[in-house]
Amino acid sequence: MITANMVPPDLLVKRLSDYIKNNVSEVQPPDWSLITKTASFKERIPDDPQSWWYMRAASILRKLYVLEHFGVSESTRLYGGLKRRGTKPPVSARAPGHSTRLIFQQLERAGLVAKTRGARKGRVLTPKGRSLLDKMAHEIFIDLANNNPALKKYLE
Repeated sequence: MITANMVPPDLLVKRLSDYIKNNVSEVQPPDWSLITKTASFKERIPDDPQSWWYMRAASILRKLYVLEHFGVSESTRLYGGLKRRGTKPPVSARAPGHSTRLIFQQLERAGLVAKTRGARKGRVLTPKGRSLLDKMAHEIFIDLANNNPALKKYLE
């Protein structure tokens, strides 16, 4: 069985973001997302302000598949980066949690993500979300196997 760990992450996130944009009505970017930076350490708004919300949602789903669970505070570390400070050395900065929290809430309404309690606080993929990622990974792998006949043996 082909899983989301077996395909290139960039292809999976791109195809998943297109799927979310066209098929998951619960995930919609707010009005302010068109004019905002994704973090304080960024210098500009995203190159494609119309679709960065869907790319982040797809990236969160893939991260949940790989890491099995994480929450908003962990996402601030995962999506953080270096803040340039002019002549001083750059420092590590965390990303804001607001957009990630809203995306988590939208994915929960869509039934792709669920909250957990106890020792493993945060969010996890639901079976619906896991099957969506596996389905997308399988489609990507079929496309890759059509271009590379050596990969066809893994589809059997």
